[in-house]
Amino acid sequence: MDKQIGMLSACAHRLYLYRPELFDGLREAGYRATVFGPEAQALGDEWLAPHGISYVQLPLERRRTDPFAEQKAKALIVQTVRERGIGLLYSYGIRFAPLANNAAKSAGIPCMSVINGAGSLFISDDAAGKLKRTMILPYIRASLGYASRVVFQNQDDRAMFAALRLGNPARYLNVNGSGVNSSRFPVYPLPKERIFGYLSRLNPEKGIGELLRAFENVLKRYPDAKLRLAGEPDGIAGTETEALLRRLCDNGDAEYLGEISDVQSFFRTIRYFVMPSYREGTPRVTLEAMSCGRPVITTDATGCRETVTDGYNGLLVKVKDDRSLCEAMLRFCADDALTEEMGRNARKVAETTFDVYAVNRVLIGEVKKLY
Repeated sequence: MDKQIGMLSACAHRLYLYRPELFDGLREAGYRATVFGPEAQALGDEWLAPHGISYVQLPLERRRTDPFAEQKAKALIVQTVRERGIGLLYSYGIRFAPLANNAAKSAGIPCMSVINGAGSLFISDDAAGKLKRTMILPYIRASLGYASRVVFQNQDDRAMFAALRLGNPARYLNVNGSGVNSSRFPVYPLPKERIFGYLSRLNPEKGIGELLRAFENVLKRYPDAKLRLAGEPDGIAGTETEALLRRLCDNGDAEYLGEISDVQSFFRTIRYFVMPSYREGTPRVTLEAMSCGRPVITTDATGCRETVTDGYNGLLVKVKDDRSLCEAMLRFCADDALTEEMGRNARKVAETTFDVYAVNRVLIGEVKKLY
């Protein structure tokens, strides 16, 4: 009989889409997963049930933290753990790490927390952001103290968690992101057209505003350039960023595809990949773009800098700086040989540093130790 584990994520319904190799590896090792998340039950069932994965909807919101909702969600997780004989909880992201650890403690089972980015909690340095951290960090600190393993995808997050005394450093572990399957993301010929691609949530903290403003300036030098964007609209409704996106699309300079599942086809159509985020764990989508042989422009920020050696497989730009971003985009537009060389190097880095099976051997090995 398979051993049962529970997995929590803020984007639970897409977990198998994002990490099929991990789920398949766990199944081969004798583990079957129940996924917990905030999405509607029907949505979770639609995306996960075809892969033999059970889904349990939690009575809470994806981002907003409500103490009463957290307690209800914790009680539901503990009940499900006991009913299904779940022997380990495994969480993604800082949003659900405290909930997972508190539920695991109540159920008397180990918990493994993967910090795939520290989220907006550590991005804002204004008064509101500092107040939010002051209020939330004690809760995170207390819950992560129970964590059997805290897994990081970059050294910056690990050092910050240690400095803030979040969890036990003796239980810390680093992996090279979530990895990428170079067979599922093969090299595609680079289109001759100057097409930039962005694939992520359209969120201010992902640098979407800077990207659109930088691209608007690129068009002054290269009016034939194009921008293709895909991802969930998130926090730009009614803003100048949304208005600029609409204007670029109406002019035929940009194309917004909405949410997509066939990301390979997306990468096939672009020449360069841009990820101007303010902070990440290690962005999976950047690894996928690199595996497809796309040179990358990304920020010199936590998590993002893990993917690019500046001048080798891409270009690093300043955070929140559309001028720096524009200069990098213009550099690629002006130099086809550089673009092609960095694309080849991007593939090499994806294969040698970020192999998904090497990452999963570590993660599944830890699951075996803790179960």
